[in-house]
Amino acid sequence: YRMARNKHESRLQELIGFAKQKNIEVRTEKLLREVGYRTHSGRCRVNGRELILLDRDASISDQIEFLATALAEASADAA
Repeated sequence: YRMARNKHESRLQELIGFAKQKNIEVRTEKLLREVGYRTHSGRCRVNGRELILLDRDASISDQIEFLATALAEASADAA
């Protein structure tokens, strides 16, 4: 289990590094949850810069999946 976790953490860091190369900021934050709505990771623009927020409470595999998808979408948008 520990080996798999380290592998996932390494993959997440690789994706974050790739995002930085593309001038996309990635932040892992505790996203507030309240009754009536669910929060989740997301991609947006702030002051003209691309920003991806990852839900810190999501599993590492979910963070990897979301980030990989968001980076693919960002690349498609830039093309």
